[in-house]
Amino acid sequence: AVWWALDQPLPSAQILLSPLWWVSLLYLSLAGTVLAFAAFLTLQQRVGPGRAATVGVMTPVLALAVSTAFENFVPDLWTAAGAALAIWGNVWMLKTSQATIKPPVAPAAG
Repeated sequence: AVWWALDQPLPSAQILLSPLWWVSLLYLSLAGTVLAFAAFLTLQQRVGPGRAATVGVMTPVLALAVSTAFENFVPDLWTAAGAALAIWGNVWMLKTSQATIKPPVAPAAG
């Protein structure tokens, strides 16, 4: 893949000078990276790393749902099975983590 990418011609200067290209780059840099990372770190701080990790598992499932709704993607049995396993795994992990989380104990007076 790297050799193929290196063998391709560079984009024309017209693309790189296009205002739309710069707006797209700015959006992906800020909203797609900086804000998303800050939001994930905030979530991790609030609910803990294990529960926040469910976002990483559910992102492909959400992408499949969006693609099915808007891009006419037709999921096959393997896709449905993978999505079901991801959802089941998240539910199982969240239920298990709720059962094992113990509230902090206040220090004894005296």
